[in-house]
Amino acid sequence: MSWRADELRVHLDHLIRRQSIRYLPPASPEPQDSKKDKENSWNASEERGGLRYSDIEDSNWFRQIRKPDFQRETNAWTPDDCLAFIDSVVNGRIIPSIILWHNQENELIYVLDGAHRLSVLRAWLVDDWGDKADNYYERRDKEFIREGAKVTRELINAKIGPFADFEKANIEFVDLNDQEKVAKQSMGDRYWRAIFYQRAIIGHQGLSLQWERGNYESAEQSFLRINRRGQALDPWEATLIEYRRSSYARCVMSIANGGENGRYWPEPTELSEPQLIKVVSEFGTKAAEIYKKLFVPPYKLPVTSLNVPMMVAPEYFQKHRFLLQIIPLVTERQIAILEAQQLAIMKRDFKTSPETVIRNGEEMLTKLSDSLEHLVSPTQSSTSLSIVPLFYWYNQKAQNIRGLFYGFVYWLLAGSEQDVTDRKLVFSGNRDRFERILFDLKGEISELQDKSGAGLKVASNVASFFQELLTALQENRGLSAESEELQNKVLEILGKYVSVNARGQKRKSRRTYSKRDKSQINLRELFENAISCHICGGVINLQQGGVQYDHVEDFKLTHVTDPDTGKPTHAFCNRYKEQIFQYRSGKSKIALPSFGHAKERPAKQLPLDFWGGSDVDVP
Repeated sequence: MSWRADELRVHLDHLIRRQSIRYLPPASPEPQDSKKDKENSWNASEERGGLRYSDIEDSNWFRQIRKPDFQRETNAWTPDDCLAFIDSVVNGRIIPSIILWHNQENELIYVLDGAHRLSVLRAWLVDDWGDKADNYYERRDKEFIREGAKVTRELINAKIGPFADFEKANIEFVDLNDQEKVAKQSMGDRYWRAIFYQRAIIGHQGLSLQWERGNYESAEQSFLRINRRGQALDPWEATLIEYRRSSYARCVMSIANGGENGRYWPEPTELSEPQLIKVVSEFGTKAAEIYKKLFVPPYKLPVTSLNVPMMVAPEYFQKHRFLLQIIPLVTERQIAILEAQQLAIMKRDFKTSPETVIRNGEEMLTKLSDSLEHLVSPTQSSTSLSIVPLFYWYNQKAQNIRGLFYGFVYWLLAGSEQDVTDRKLVFSGNRDRFERILFDLKGEISELQDKSGAGLKVASNVASFFQELLTALQENRGLSAESEELQNKVLEILGKYVSVNARGQKRKSRRTYSKRDKSQINLRELFENAISCHICGGVINLQQGGVQYDHVEDFKLTHVTDPDTGKPTHAFCNRYKEQIFQYRSGKSKIALPSFGHAKERPAKQLPLDFWGGSDVDVP
């Protein structure tokens, strides 16, 4: 798989550890002289107002640098961005100051502004562009990260040179001087590499520093002020940071970072109930499982298989925004498009005890994970419909449409547990025709998000459409999905929400197929040739979790397990096999539970750009 250079991002989050600025290590005896040495060391750093490049190269010093727990991931820069910055460093151009805060209670230095600059410089100095991070990116798209590292390294080596060459040039420079030769004449361009090394590593050249000298609250406020200038924080992002001590914000941060340790939760030293330490220790695993269900596998064009994620989050920091939308929808049945709704969830335990925050976080993570099990389940849970996202929440060009996903979740999980089960039974009894309709009318159904709004704004209409679609299928069980009569009935339903235009696509005059064209072709072929569940007739993805196997000939009668008569099934279908068969054959009826909308409280509407972005997510 190849990416354009502007599609790649350089992942350097591993170079500076993330930690709560309120983190206090367990008390330990320390010689008085050692404490005094540390004090003098940091004071000297502050007084000089500069950070030497040799400090950044020094692993022992650099390990004492931290990013605040609310800092964004260091993965926004492209290879070209990294090149431009290193070029500025080598050529002595003006670079904005790095803003730091010295936490005198744990003797660590926190980067309030400049984490990308420090990380890129460190990456060049030690030749680590994200592909030498051991297991740090274990749950990420390693191929994408490796490609970003490869392109960046090759680009900088070609345009500027690896830092190791600067070091070699300095050795040559010193040797020539010892031989009383004119190094400038003998070394050519390598002379300037030696001079940079002399000034940057041996000398005192470096980055300008500014210091925040207040307490925790001052550091937090400085961060917010800094990031409201320049590359400003979005309103939702500022809200997430301001209320980050709530269980809601902590869940968002934990999941968005793939369950990696970022010290998002209260420390054991803060807890009065020892049993909660084990609960917190399991949060990383739970967050990683949710991350995997939502965002894995990585989305790539052209689409060549059924393996696509439920949600595509291509832009910098977008996983956080999407989680702020999906978590209330799933755990609270709130279409949290109102500012008051978001703030109400954040404020519930913003100022409560660490124990309360942990219990609320556990409840939220558990409910979110259990709810998503209805859709996909890597553990083959019998509640799982084993949905193939490509045919449900992607348009005809294989672009992810969050509004369709939000609407499906809002519809499926409405009501009591029994309502959800009955809805899933009726869905499974009509699943083959349901999927055929979704596929044949992809273009028209995708219009829902264009006409009704994006993301959460369209969730209610999409949910109502799914309810009416399933009702129509149930009332017209004798009609095939391909029949013109049924498709016209569906278009009539769809016409309540969008203007249904004449079908068909305008042909393109160019000779070659774009990535989108190829994805559209592949999507058609994948659907037409997909493996189907022998119980419901719906599409099965054998590479996805949640697939089970069933005896086509009843085992109770044959007492034989023969691979020749075994068939893959959806986990839910296998559990409710008899009810689904009885329903599909017309021998029994299952009432489709009514679908009601959650009541939205009157509240101040969010600014138009609060969520920002389009509902169609393209990397």
